Amino acid sequence: MNRSADILVIEDDKESAEALGSVLYAAGHNVNVVSTAKEGIRMLQDVSCAVVISEMRMPDMSGSELVRAIKNLDPKISVVVITPYLFINSAIEVMEDGAFGYITKPFNPSEIRIVVEHAVDRYFLMDEANKKSYYYDLSILDGLTGVYNHRYLYEVLDREIARARRYPQHLSLIMTDVDNFKKYNDTNGHMAGDELLRGLTNLFVRAIRNLDMVFRYGGEEFMILLVETDKKGAALAAERILNLVRLSLPTTVSMGISDYPADATERDVLIDKADKALYQAKTTGKNKVVLS
Repeated sequence: MNRSADILVIEDDKESAEALGSVLYAAGHNVNVVSTAKEGIRMLQDVSCAVVISEMRMPDMSGSELVRAIKNLDPKISVVVITPYLFINSAIEVMEDGAFGYITKPFNPSEIRIVVEHAVDRYFLMDEANKKSYYYDLSILDGLTGVYNHRYLYEVLDREIARARRYPQHLSLIMTDVDNFKKYNDTNGHMAGDELLRGLTNLFVRAIRNLDMVFRYGGEEFMILLVETDKKGAALAAERILNLVRLSLPTTVSMGISDYPADATERDVLIDKADKALYQAKTTGKNKVVLS
């Protein structure tokens, strides 16, 4: 796959830099040339490059030091070192520190084109993978609080119910609602309300185990999924969270709990049972936990 890319060449020998540049230009790449490693690092702070080609031994920085410095700036950048044929073993050592590959002197244009083409492909493949991961994260995370969103709850719950059915074991849902949130917003402003929701979700995440999950269900409502946990265990966790909220935040919460398989064996029914328990908590005084 031939792609055009921005390439930085770090080479203090003018003749070698020109020879390398001519091959890269002919292959359709955009080339910047600097004569020292430190100049190269400074340029990379302002200019995005897919590949850096550098002499393995620069006066101001070793090959390994340069590779580490570049990877700290952008791990996607493919670093190719230039080495005399007799010093290939040293180039391989630099590759162990993260360099993508090497090209040998005297230059072979075919070798340069092939190595650089592979290095460019690697950069774009990593870039595309990062973008997919980024956009996937955007699709499953709530923008305000950073916890998982309502849509992702259904996907996870289907998976976890299937697992609980397969092994057989319990899982529990804790549906949580902030008490008197509209009044808090009206009194303190929406920015303060947003900050309260972020503080609340941070507390939820700290209070549960790593294998449990927090979802923003809508507005000021949240769902906490506790895997391998029955209703009794969920009630203990909910009471602990309730007390932490009372001690840490200028609000209280109400909670409703449902248990698979004790209360329901289907996703939507399980959510509905937690919702009804939450409604009971809200209508009988708030600031409490109610079991389905």
